[in-house]
Amino acid sequence: MILYVTDQGTGVYRRGERLQVRRRKQVIAEVHLHDLEQVVLMGQIALSSPAMSTLLEQGVDTVFLSINGRYRGRLVGPARRNVVLRQKQFKCYEDEPFRLNVARAVVEGKLRNMRTLIMRLARRRKVDVGTVAHRLRRSIQQVGRATNAETLRGIEGAGTAAYFGVLGDFFPEGFAFKGRNRRPPRDPANALLSFGYALLGNSIEGAIYLVGLDPYLGFLHVVDYGRPSLALDLMEEFRPVLVDALVLDLVNHNRVQSEDFETRDGGVFLQGEGRKRLIEGYQRRLEDRVTYPVGGERVERISYRRCLEYQVRRLARVILGEEAQYRAFLVR
Repeated sequence: MILYVTDQGTGVYRRGERLQVRRRKQVIAEVHLHDLEQVVLMGQIALSSPAMSTLLEQGVDTVFLSINGRYRGRLVGPARRNVVLRQKQFKCYEDEPFRLNVARAVVEGKLRNMRTLIMRLARRRKVDVGTVAHRLRRSIQQVGRATNAETLRGIEGAGTAAYFGVLGDFFPEGFAFKGRNRRPPRDPANALLSFGYALLGNSIEGAIYLVGLDPYLGFLHVVDYGRPSLALDLMEEFRPVLVDALVLDLVNHNRVQSEDFETRDGGVFLQGEGRKRLIEGYQRRLEDRVTYPVGGERVERISYRRCLEYQVRRLARVILGEEAQYRAFLVR
């Protein structure tokens, strides 16, 4: 399980074989260490030295985020031993055709999943998305003809802009969405999306560390100091599936209200109960089961959480030369 700690002023402490979340001396939550896959601390949360030592010893991924979901860092124990995999990753990065092939697969997967989502929403709501669906199909066709990363990013940007241009048709009154904005988000809809993407990015980066790749060396996103380019690459195909669909579900079922947002520092941010409901919804979504192709005609029913890990492992096999081509996860 993943333990999210969001109540400001609380602390995480070890008590025998359990972790406790306390406010002063009152125990708010308690979990067994054996059940933990990850601990996510958001904002001003204390972490005791005994708890920190235990998390490091047991290899529990422990992540620090700002209260708005911005990544701050994570506890990292002894370095992963898979040096060969990371060496191969760096060599593959220097191989321009390899880099372009992976980037194409990432972009195509994202565009296909965006198209699938709006087509599915349109059938339920009887909304005409024909023009945007056609633009996305055209963008998908252009991906295979892209000869460099800059062109590919342009195709991805055009397709994404078309997608977000129609996504607002599926938001209810009171959650007007006229396009994507961020850093900071300037309206409640974008605040939800930004926070959801932060959760997804954290999940992907955790899977990358688990497999042994370097999250800062990607194939589509430009490599820059402090930028987890590979995590950004691998989360693309999951954005529509795990975050956009969840946000629409929350707002259309009145699970998030206007009082769940605050305006400050020139932006709009999710807070309090709204933040908790998005986290809870995201965790439930990660446990939803999906059909995953494991080779040839064979498929498995696995959770989305496991699917994230499987996709990272798939890329690792491609890097090691055990598979010919990275294939994005496509929702049905």
